[in-house]
Amino acid sequence: MTLVVNSKHDDEIADVVERVKSAAAAEGDGDIALVVPDGSRAFQTPLNARLLSQFTKQLGRRVVMVSGEPRVQELARSSGFPIYASLTALERGVEVVAPMAPRTPTAYAGGGTALAVASPPPSTATRAPDRWAAQTRAGGGGERRRVLPGGPDLRLPGTRRAWYFAGAAVAVVGIILFLLLSPTATITVTVAATPLSVNATIQGSPDATAAVGGDHILTSVVSSTGSSNFQATPTGQKTLPATAATATEVISTTYPDGIQGTIPAGTQFQSSDSAHSLTFGVTHDTYVCVAPTGSPPPSGCTNNGQHAQPNSQLPVQDETPEAKGNVAAGTLTYWPTSQQPTLCQPSPPEQIDLCSATNPAATSGGADSKQVTVASSGDVSNWTQQVQQIEHSLTNQVTEDMKGKAGGKTIAQDPNGGGKSIAFTVNPALPSAGDQFSPTQITISANASAAVYDPASVRNDVLSDLKAQVPQGDQLGADKLSIQPVNVTQAATDGTVILSVSATGFSQPVVDLAGLKKQLSGKNPGDAQKIIEGRIDKVQSVKVSEFPFPLFYLPFFSSRIEINENFVATPRPS
Repeated sequence: MTLVVNSKHDDEIADVVERVKSAAAAEGDGDIALVVPDGSRAFQTPLNARLLSQFTKQLGRRVVMVSGEPRVQELARSSGFPIYASLTALERGVEVVAPMAPRTPTAYAGGGTALAVASPPPSTATRAPDRWAAQTRAGGGGERRRVLPGGPDLRLPGTRRAWYFAGAAVAVVGIILFLLLSPTATITVTVAATPLSVNATIQGSPDATAAVGGDHILTSVVSSTGSSNFQATPTGQKTLPATAATATEVISTTYPDGIQGTIPAGTQFQSSDSAHSLTFGVTHDTYVCVAPTGSPPPSGCTNNGQHAQPNSQLPVQDETPEAKGNVAAGTLTYWPTSQQPTLCQPSPPEQIDLCSATNPAATSGGADSKQVTVASSGDVSNWTQQVQQIEHSLTNQVTEDMKGKAGGKTIAQDPNGGGKSIAFTVNPALPSAGDQFSPTQITISANASAAVYDPASVRNDVLSDLKAQVPQGDQLGADKLSIQPVNVTQAATDGTVILSVSATGFSQPVVDLAGLKKQLSGKNPGDAQKIIEGRIDKVQSVKVSEFPFPLFYLPFFSSRIEINENFVATPRPS
């Protein structure tokens, strides 16, 4: 029994060998028929066929190949494989035979050579004569005719005449189609036109009520925000000197008539501890006037003969700059007798504690000398550059954002920058060089707003001004219209703008080009000017050009006629 093995189109030779090997292992006896599809990748070269042949010899099984592709058949035959054109041929045992033998030259008896072709084996059937073999015989009247057995008797001279008539008919039809479809005409009509011009001042407002009427447009305001930050890390070092603590010393008295007078600078007050370790001095001469109740003495307050206000407070400062000068309220209560002025001296001497003092609030500001981190000049310069770069980037960002929000409208910005505003804030503010500074994140914020207007609204206003100058029966020539760029003369971020724009155009007769083309179709070119003058006013000249060459008629189809209008300016009537 023959085992059929099908290979795939994209199998490599290794895949084919594996398929044959697997089939041989599954079936112990019998031939193996390998079916090869057309265009098989595995049988592109003779080498692959020889590799398969060597494998099958080692396998010890008879392998035949089935393929209808001549190239594969030739490779199989040259490698020693029996080859069959199909599985049906394999079942019937009809093997593909070798190709016909090549032709060999054979000498003619009269000289020259001919190719001898191997003849197929003779058969018992009698070969029928070739029904299409040409014969030559004599016809009636001695005319010789070429006869094809089994077909009609065709006379060659009659055939030629039929072809001549057909060719002539085709030529006539071609000439007619050429004359109808090929010609085109271009007619240039020069018409007098009246020049128009306008210089408009257009006002814009975000108030819809105020934006109505001629030379007024509706505007709007768009806004945008943005922010960015960077880390500012100082690199400078500085030694801060020690600072002295300060306080306010309040004096009081038990003297019934009160006390008043000037307490000189340098007057000392000390802490109430037994060592009186802290000494604060009055920073400048200070006038005091106080009664036991805190009110002015009965005689009033008089400073150098001038009326004065009651006062019991003395500005004092630690005489030694140090952090320990920062003490709690009620600490500076010792007032040495030697430091008390005459107005507080007991009289008679047995009277004591005529004056007393204390600090109602804690002292502050005292600090020891220390090393601190500060912003160097290089730090400040670098941070300033970063702020400027971020502001530039934010400017572009908010500007593009406002353009997007404008929805195709144009930002109105006058020569002085009005109409568009971008404000920046830097938080916290950059320090000065030498200032104590800690690593801080600097945030730059931008707030922007701008007035925007619609260019289409400006164009419509200008067109309205030009159309107002067009006489009855004429029209504004759209193809000759020229509008200069809009000039923003004044703008504000509240949306109010003033625009200046100029435009020029022509007032020209109304022309029905489609109807004119239909009237000109098929007419004589010499009649074109008369026909055009009858339909268009103020015609100056008419020029007709035809392609591929001048004819005595214009194209019969209006679509083959092109009319170009050329307007020339003429002074406006006064």
